[in-house]
Amino acid sequence: MSSLYLINPAESVPGYFGLEVLEAWAGIRTVGMADLAMPTVAAFAPADWTVRLCEERLGPVDFDTPAEFIGLTGKITQRERIRELATEFRKRGRKIIIGGSYASLSPQDVRAYADILVIGEIEDIAASLFADLSSGCYKPEYHGTKPDIGSGPLPRWDLYPSGHAMTAQVQTSRGCPFECDFCDVIQYLGRRQRWKEPERVVAELDLLHGRGYRSVFFADDNLTVMRRRTRALLEALAAWNDRPPGERMAFSTQVSIDIARDADILNLLRESGFAMTFVGIETPNEESLSRAGKRQNLNADMIGRIRTIAEHGILAFGGIVVGFDQDGPDIFERQAAFIQAMPLPLVSPGLLVAPDATPLHARMAAAGRLIEGRQSAASVVDTNIRPLLMSGETLRNGMIWLLNRVFAAELFAERVAAFVDVCGAHRPQERQPFFSGVKAALARRLASHGNAEYALIRMLDKAAHARPDLTHILATIFTYYCQARFMLEREGIWSNAIGRREIPFPSSFEG
Repeated sequence: MSSLYLINPAESVPGYFGLEVLEAWAGIRTVGMADLAMPTVAAFAPADWTVRLCEERLGPVDFDTPAEFIGLTGKITQRERIRELATEFRKRGRKIIIGGSYASLSPQDVRAYADILVIGEIEDIAASLFADLSSGCYKPEYHGTKPDIGSGPLPRWDLYPSGHAMTAQVQTSRGCPFECDFCDVIQYLGRRQRWKEPERVVAELDLLHGRGYRSVFFADDNLTVMRRRTRALLEALAAWNDRPPGERMAFSTQVSIDIARDADILNLLRESGFAMTFVGIETPNEESLSRAGKRQNLNADMIGRIRTIAEHGILAFGGIVVGFDQDGPDIFERQAAFIQAMPLPLVSPGLLVAPDATPLHARMAAAGRLIEGRQSAASVVDTNIRPLLMSGETLRNGMIWLLNRVFAAELFAERVAAFVDVCGAHRPQERQPFFSGVKAALARRLASHGNAEYALIRMLDKAAHARPDLTHILATIFTYYCQARFMLEREGIWSNAIGRREIPFPSSFEG
């Protein structure tokens, strides 16, 4: 009997979505989002195989496992740990299989660590892969195609550690028709979107609901880009999710800013249970958007569109990027003012990086502007690109200033208040103390940072009492704010002094 030990390695550094703060500040060992890759791959294993899953953030890796094959998955932020684990298991005589997004985009970086490299999507090659592994006559590489993603078995969530992830995942489509030159998604998933039928999506939700999950992230590159398909899916989700509050699912996903033009879809998102969506806002600099191929953001009132999304009861989590070739030292104050003008509490500012296999990477390499040996995932204030209109020191200092500004408790509270003021109504929820359990532990730790943090906590508590329909969204806002503060403090780049609104850039910090 063959056996497989699948591992989702720990990430090298905390990120906006890792929720490491829950363990650090509240003593709760959890992950923000359950890994979807491992249950998906496990579902393709033949019935006579023994398969175990390891979420390293939830428990130690079993280096003494008797499994014949060790499967490692992950993205760039897990690069170092993937290589470390492969090295350790090879010392123990195990055969190493490496797949996932990072292996697919940067196969040369993990090739030396893998006996078997799986590049691309698993569905069409799973049968031959497992047959070859069973026979012992396997190839060094397997290359996936662009499969029908709804034809495979349901993910093996029964093998995933139960009760330790805040949010599960369902993927209803792959691919994105847009051409942003810094995005690596379309480089291995393609620009033609492929999707699952609503019946299949509902079947996956039934499985997760039965296992106790009440929050699901739809891991689509752009859930709403194909409107006819989106409408059919959301109507099915609304019918499925018509439940009492304790049984209802809270959904989140990723969309583009142009969704604000479609009130019908926004209403369906809210009615079906979507409370939050990630939106790639990037920058107010239209020259940067144009050069990067982010056409969907051009010639648009982005501040007005974020307000429209909020008016329909949905929290936008804004992706912000600094360091485009068209960005000079003035971009930091422009970004700070731009963010503060929106009802947008949650943002994830980061420096522009050039992932392997992207047009941006090729362009920077041709210009001799890639920083050799620099891994873009090392820190939120690192990049592998040499900036054009400012020094690397100015770029880093400016990013530190911007992060301190947008996550300053006073300014963050202003954006929360602006969001609550315009946010459309959700279904009424049962009134309960907002700061209880884990949130209370986080609040105690955050309040110790100063008066502004304490005032933010008081404001959130009052908002939750005034708008009980927004309790879940406000809890999300608070938790991710704590994660951002923890991340910045962990990296040693947090400063209450820099965050004050009267401290400008670049006069005090330009290198």
